[in-house]
Amino acid sequence: MNILLIGSKTALVFLCVLSFLFLPACQSESNEHESGELSESIEMENLVDVMVLEETDFTYELVSNGKLRAKRKSRLRFNTGEELMQLNVSNGSHVEAGEILAVLNRENLKRQFNRAKIQLQRASMDLEDILVGRGYTLKDSLNIPKDIMQTASIRSGYAEALNELENIKANLENTRIIAPYSGIIADIEVREYEQVNTGDVFCYIIDNSVFIVEFSVMEDELSMVEEGKKVEVMPFSKPNESYKGTITSVNPIVDEHGQIKVTALVKDAQMLKDGMNVRVLVKDHVPNQLVVPKSSVLYRDNLEVLFKYENGKAHWTYVHTLMENSRSYAVKANPDRVASLEAGDTVIVSNNLNLAHGSLVVVDFEE
Repeated sequence: MNILLIGSKTALVFLCVLSFLFLPACQSESNEHESGELSESIEMENLVDVMVLEETDFTYELVSNGKLRAKRKSRLRFNTGEELMQLNVSNGSHVEAGEILAVLNRENLKRQFNRAKIQLQRASMDLEDILVGRGYTLKDSLNIPKDIMQTASIRSGYAEALNELENIKANLENTRIIAPYSGIIADIEVREYEQVNTGDVFCYIIDNSVFIVEFSVMEDELSMVEEGKKVEVMPFSKPNESYKGTITSVNPIVDEHGQIKVTALVKDAQMLKDGMNVRVLVKDHVPNQLVVPKSSVLYRDNLEVLFKYENGKAHWTYVHTLMENSRSYAVKANPDRVASLEAGDTVIVSNNLNLAHGSLVVVDFEE
């Protein structure tokens, strides 16, 4: 019985040893199988978008920074000194041409006007007396010699009284500030019932329908700017908004920094503001270029590459970028790397960051 027990124990130990010997091999085979499935799964997850290259026009963009200023911007001043009685606008108000913006106290000027009228009437009677003494009447004023009429007007005080009346009448008109053209009101500082003096600035009026944008280009970019060429203007504060403009002048002087000043006119820009900082885009079309989205070009070892799609695989291709704009590159094959790129090739344009040469890829045909 002891012999049987020992034999059973020996057999049990033998079976355990065998199981430990075979277990790593099974696990290795299982891991290799799972690793293969995982690798295949990873390769199958390389869904990419592609495009077929063709020669087309490349839109080259010259980008510069500029500043807006209104084509018409005027200081409106008080031409007489009185108390401000009526203020009809505030900063930011839109006004139409001929609209009354503010009114000064007119009572003192009205009394002066009435006194001046009485003084003129008295002077008229004195003038009549002088003319009668010379054999004329005011009814014959057209027939009175010019020198006699002038002398009589001065001696009677008529000329002085008439001049005073006209001055007071003009001052009465100047108690109202009227908009000379349609626009936006800015920089009002005076308040109602404050005393204002002759010559004080009341406000600015800005014609916000037309703006001028001034920007600079480098000397070697001069060929891209000329009178009549269209530009695109985008405010820094609203980068998703753009306005069309037209170049109106190119200054014929290169400054000490190698830059040339360019001016463009921007119309229909009521939402823009005087003094805004803007980005100016000038576009030019270069024909017969291979154009790809910026997302298709990568940098590997400080060299530019893209991936061509051939028979389900990604093929590493070295390129040079010739030109760029906000969305695209114009490219050609890098001759130093014996690369090939031509119209008709299919290029991978998305999900290419982790690709390697020969990576399995699947084209995503979903819209």
